[in-house]
Amino acid sequence: MPQYAFDRFVLDLGRECLLRDGGEVKLRPQSFLMLRYLVENRGRLLTKSELIKALWGNSAVTDDSLVQCLHDVRRALEDTGQVLVKTVPRRGYIFTARLTLSSIAVLPFVDMSSKADNVEYLADGLADELINMLAQVRGLTIASRSSSFRFRGMGLDITEIGRQLNVGAVLEGSIRRAGDHLRVSAQLVNASDGYGLWSETYERRMGDVFAIQDEIASAIVVKLRLHLGGEPVQLSAKRYTSNTQAYHLYLTGRYFWNKRTDTGFEKAIECWRRAIGHDPNYALAYTGIADAYNLLGYFGYRNPKDAYEQGRSAARKALEIDDSLAEAHSSMGDVNLHIDWDFRSCEHEFNTAIALNPNYARAHHLLSHYWVATGDIDKSLDASQRALEIDPSNLSLIAHLSWHHYHAGEFDRAVEAGQRVTEMDPSFTMARIYLGQAYTLNRMYREAIDEFERASVDGSTDVQGYLGLTFALSGDRRKAEAMLADLMSDSVERYVSPYHFATISLALGDLDGAFRWLHKTVDEHGRHAAALRLDPVLVPIRDDPRFQLLVQRVGARYQNRNGHLVT
Repeated sequence: MPQYAFDRFVLDLGRECLLRDGGEVKLRPQSFLMLRYLVENRGRLLTKSELIKALWGNSAVTDDSLVQCLHDVRRALEDTGQVLVKTVPRRGYIFTARLTLSSIAVLPFVDMSSKADNVEYLADGLADELINMLAQVRGLTIASRSSSFRFRGMGLDITEIGRQLNVGAVLEGSIRRAGDHLRVSAQLVNASDGYGLWSETYERRMGDVFAIQDEIASAIVVKLRLHLGGEPVQLSAKRYTSNTQAYHLYLTGRYFWNKRTDTGFEKAIECWRRAIGHDPNYALAYTGIADAYNLLGYFGYRNPKDAYEQGRSAARKALEIDDSLAEAHSSMGDVNLHIDWDFRSCEHEFNTAIALNPNYARAHHLLSHYWVATGDIDKSLDASQRALEIDPSNLSLIAHLSWHHYHAGEFDRAVEAGQRVTEMDPSFTMARIYLGQAYTLNRMYREAIDEFERASVDGSTDVQGYLGLTFALSGDRRKAEAMLADLMSDSVERYVSPYHFATISLALGDLDGAFRWLHKTVDEHGRHAAALRLDPVLVPIRDDPRFQLLVQRVGARYQNRNGHLVT
């Protein structure tokens, strides 16, 4: 549903509320309907009879009811002088306020360069930075990066994109590079009718990228006529580096990081190290390195202990340079959670990150992992949903909701969330893995095997491990044992989490072997260790004293306010 902005107000039809300077103004339902009708028919004379029919249909009401609603509307709008809602004597009323667009999506810019001059990383990075800059404007709603970027290459009409993203305007553009020369074209389009509101072409050098971002963002704000406190908005992008070479390398690294593959993470780290070579105090590049190493460990592409230690080193350096960086606190909290199991420090870091940037969705997402690790599934859901409120189309966050429901033992809901992601993007591997896990414990073995086989192109040993567990639980002992043997063989050349040896052994009835491998998992601080407490695969052994010992090993630093161990 759209939003209408005018003067100091925003009429939000989705939430069915009126906002003044960001705060909600209370209106009775019928008075809200009157305001909506006035706004949607702005500039047109509305007779009393038309308003009464629009608000009450064929019900018998007096003019007094209409007058009361009008009084409520004017009071809510502080329109004592009848400037916004004008009375035309003996004829009716006109809503005269000029509307401004209050929501916008920034699409990824299209790289029109030749293959030799390809700058797709800059096309994405420019859109990213514009999103971050426009997010500073109070009263302006910005579609998240993941929401906007999923329309890349789909060829949809701007009006359809605007409808799906629920925004009033869409910014699209292109970049063409020829050597050191850069041409950036941008166009702001009204999403309701497809008409252009503003367009501009910038001829610059590669080193002028900061100036281009500032000029485009400022032009958009002026065109949308958005104001803060009655004064024109002054955008101020925080520059984490003034070195353009370092900045280009940072954008290149972020481009690779967003691919979410082991090769992508490795290339991102290389780019960010080179960026730091140009600017040793580039805190954001250190944070990127930390997140890349953390995810290499989390997804089992590297030995978790080694990867997370690299992440810790980079996060610590980022905090030394700039301890006001929410991303750096979130990265350190990730290390505290998965490698240290220092849950007190972990919670502190995530809460600090959220205090510094309440709209940093990744911090809320990681906080959900923390709550699962400590056994509070309700708070995990709260954190997961808050992350999605911030970034509702983020495939990773929707897939994470499947992970949450899986650990809550809500396998039907886990399947639903996983299917939602695979419908949006069939190539999103993580969602297929979560969906396969949910199918397995829902005893939908054929469906689970199909999902894991589709995800196996990623080459992940995790997928092989989950597939082996599915074979074992479905009663196909031969295939389960063969997969177990394959994983053992693979572990000689690359990292394989002992967790998979444990779960397959458990499903095959080898309890002693399962516990031996689970202790090995804890020894290595594998990603599954932090969530052992609520791991649904391990339900059959939760009452075993040996399992309680494992939980205590992981939770030894998690104490309540009285200093007693929580198990």
